[in-house]
Amino acid sequence: MRTEWIGAGLAVSAALVLSSCNLFGEGDCTTVGYPLLTVEIRDAQGRAQAAGSTVTIVAGEARYPQLLRDDSLRTTYYQTAGASVVDVVVSKPYYQEVVVKGVKVGANSCLKADNRPVTLPVVLALAPNAPAVRAVHVLPARVLLDRAPYTTTYTFTALVDANPGVSTAVRWRLDGDSSGVELDAQTGTVRYRCQRPSTYPTLQAVALADTLVVGTAAVATQGHPAATNDPPCS
Repeated sequence: MRTEWIGAGLAVSAALVLSSCNLFGEGDCTTVGYPLLTVEIRDAQGRAQAAGSTVTIVAGEARYPQLLRDDSLRTTYYQTAGASVVDVVVSKPYYQEVVVKGVKVGANSCLKADNRPVTLPVVLALAPNAPAVRAVHVLPARVLLDRAPYTTTYTFTALVDANPGVSTAVRWRLDGDSSGVELDAQTGTVRYRCQRPSTYPTLQAVALADTLVVGTAAVATQGHPAATNDPPCS
């Protein structure tokens, strides 16, 4: 099942970022980029639901899908293959697909400041017979830990996609070679402890309401094979 909006009402906001102008292979300039389209995804309760969604921009015969892993609410596009009108398709497991047709955006392959970005709000509805606990999304998808002055400690966020009233608590654990990492299983905080070779454990967040539902993120520890001042890994 899917929902279609025709000529949906759109709110407009302004922003300026540095970006390549030809993210979709259009044009040959690289300069200051101005976002053309921001898609904000929520559910019927107003909760951010971008994580785990796939947003596809349809410009004529071209389709540009993007799986969202590192933002709970939105994704932004800086290029729409030169099209001034696009369709936007949003899909997510256990939710009904949403198709928004006829979204008007700037058409320049080299963007200009007067191409003010469109903000497109999308509300997802649950599919019939969706489970009470659907997914755990860990943000961000990956982190590199290193000794000071680099990132030595990081606290991840777990988003539990579950029905209202269902616990969103998780238990954190590490899988793989975690010898160079310390983990606080209550908070999802990882800390660089030691390591001469690099290691790549996987951080897992287990939903306590349904322990079969698990989200993951990649944790890398930067190796220092020639170091003499790292603490021993014991």
